[in-house]
Amino acid sequence: MENNIRFIVLAGGKGERLFPFSSVIPKCLIPVAGKPCVRWIVEDAIQQGFDDIVLCINKKDEPNFKHEFRDLDVTFSVNCETTGTVDELLCATGNGLVVNTFILRYGDDLTEISLKNMVSFHKEKNALATLPFTMGLKLPVGILKIGNDGAVEEFIEKPPLEKPSWIGVAVFDPKVLNYLKPGEDIAAHVIPRLLNAKEKVYSFETPNHWYDVGNLEHWRKADEYFSQKIKQNQPI
Repeated sequence: MENNIRFIVLAGGKGERLFPFSSVIPKCLIPVAGKPCVRWIVEDAIQQGFDDIVLCINKKDEPNFKHEFRDLDVTFSVNCETTGTVDELLCATGNGLVVNTFILRYGDDLTEISLKNMVSFHKEKNALATLPFTMGLKLPVGILKIGNDGAVEEFIEKPPLEKPSWIGVAVFDPKVLNYLKPGEDIAAHVIPRLLNAKEKVYSFETPNHWYDVGNLEHWRKADEYFSQKIKQNQPI
């Protein structure tokens, strides 16, 4: 275990954007290059020295996850039903699994970020929350530049977004638990609440690829990227 940092993966989402596939298999178990998405995440954490793993899952999906991870030493935090990412974290807290500084990871986001560098940065800043980001994420739509008379002056198909984009990973100190409310979402509610309270929230830039596997276009790109790495025998 790396510096007593627990690695908590939120894997209980409904996967509505991946319907109908997610009606057959839990979203985070959908394969990327032949391996379940969340399996990539867990194995990467272990390879980087973070082997205290907690998977937050739904009760109905418990057999699937326990079968997939039958060969690895992971802890399961089982929710009867969740209505938001905060509920998954609250359930883990109620099970006594949130005590010290922890890494939070969405189970459908793939990135090869250096967890050690991220945690070191978090400690150096004495932060409550550290949010990694990437630049140049491509928008899924074409963008118009429109003149005063309504005429289209320029059209750019799926341009890169020149703004920092959060990649579904964070380092939190336990004080963040004071800002959790049942039924809410971490990104939509908790992080803005931390900022409104003037807490120490820092950004951490990563040059690594990021894929939101809950999005079909991103899933295709992730599948292609990781399949290519396997063919080339590159470290993953």
